[in-house]
Amino acid sequence: MRGFRWASRSAAAALGSGVLVGLHCSARKPVSNPGQGTQGTLHRGHGRWGWGHPSSVECEAAKKKLTVAELLALKGRRQIVLTTAFDEWTARAAEQAGVDMIVAWGSCQEHSKFVVEAVRRGAPNTLIGTGINPGAYESQEKALKLANEMRAAGTDIIYCSGLVPEKFQGLAKQHFPCCGHVGYLPVNDTWLGGPRAVGKTAEEAKKVYEDVMALEAAGCIAVEMECVPAQVAAEISKRTKMLVFSMGSGPDCDGQFIFSEDLMGTNSGHYPRHSITYANLMADAVQALSQYCQDVRRGAYPAAKHCIRMKESEFRRFIESLS
Repeated sequence: MRGFRWASRSAAAALGSGVLVGLHCSARKPVSNPGQGTQGTLHRGHGRWGWGHPSSVECEAAKKKLTVAELLALKGRRQIVLTTAFDEWTARAAEQAGVDMIVAWGSCQEHSKFVVEAVRRGAPNTLIGTGINPGAYESQEKALKLANEMRAAGTDIIYCSGLVPEKFQGLAKQHFPCCGHVGYLPVNDTWLGGPRAVGKTAEEAKKVYEDVMALEAAGCIAVEMECVPAQVAAEISKRTKMLVFSMGSGPDCDGQFIFSEDLMGTNSGHYPRHSITYANLMADAVQALSQYCQDVRRGAYPAAKHCIRMKESEFRRFIESLS
């Protein structure tokens, strides 16, 4: 995947595929809010209370978690939607949006477990794919041990970049659903001469095809295809029984995978050509925090409505108790 970096990154369609099995809508009732007067409304969701607007209506879909068998059955039926999440909030947003699969990982095995546990809390009804860290290369036994640990943390699919077919084969024999990675692999930057498209020559395109077939023979259920020419990706997708997830490899694969930081505008680095951005949450966050800083420094916050009051008689008694 774009930067499977060990050191760091629609409701209608879902209803049509049976992913969303119920829809609960309820109007939010205005209540008194000590911090906002009567401007806010209190609503319940995911075990927490939050504030909204009196005119808003809360519609929450009851999402059914896909099984691996159901995921595989989507090949040729509809596009599968993947994104990343590294925290509970992003995972919850992805699940409520109807994302089919979340990919998550950390900087090491222990960090990956921590990340996956947080993502699972946020998205209890969404498939999670995560990699096993480079220690898996040491031996088949180590790969199985690490995969078991990630499954215990909440992973559904072992999603690895750079793991050779032989290692995948051992995992597949133990009934781990596995997803490989072909095309541009960041771990192979030095061999490729830096980030670039892979498969623009007939020879490279044939190598991508051979890599896909090797992963299929090893027992993988899916493969991410990164930065491969769209027509090459389309032809290979037709020739494999695996699911092919496109990252910059065109519309004719079985699904699309974009990093959440690119989608939401929180990426502080390079936005790849294939990415698409629907929001600018970083700018919104900076604006909100800047306003907070200004309000605190000029005395606008906290205002009287943000403060707890006590009866004057009780306050006098308190003062008398000090003297």
